[in-house]
Amino acid sequence: MKVADIVGGLIGIFTGLWVLWTSSNMPADVVMKIGPGFFPSMLAGGLILFSGALLVKAIQGKSKGRLESRQWSDVGVRRGLITLCAAILFVAVMEPLGFIPTSIVFLTFMMWVLGKRNPLLIGLVPTLITAGVWLVFEKLLHLSMPPGVLDSLL
Repeated sequence: MKVADIVGGLIGIFTGLWVLWTSSNMPADVVMKIGPGFFPSMLAGGLILFSGALLVKAIQGKSKGRLESRQWSDVGVRRGLITLCAAILFVAVMEPLGFIPTSIVFLTFMMWVLGKRNPLLIGLVPTLITAGVWLVFEKLLHLSMPPGVLDSLL
């Protein structure tokens, strides 16, 4: 487990540093001084902090647990791969299609992948979550989300 924790800690630190570097190149908002890079920078800082803690514990020999092998036939592995592919597709189509329709479809699909089959919940939860996120970012924080196909309506 020690080697896995060291590798995981290093991957987390380098990923956090990459996000910090990328988000520092995003333009600052003139009015609020909080630009689109604020939240990714905060998350990257947390990722670096906790990855560093994992790395230190592994180096000190305080790693816990044991490494278990996984098979492609495991449900969790398949769900993880499906989630990764869906997240990549979500990011790829968000700009042209827009945040609202893309997020509703993504969340609906993820609920289905995770085994939620109640039609009322599948129809309601993604719509409410997407509307809530859109309202917070667009109206409260004045950060623009990609309008996409809804550009004329928003």
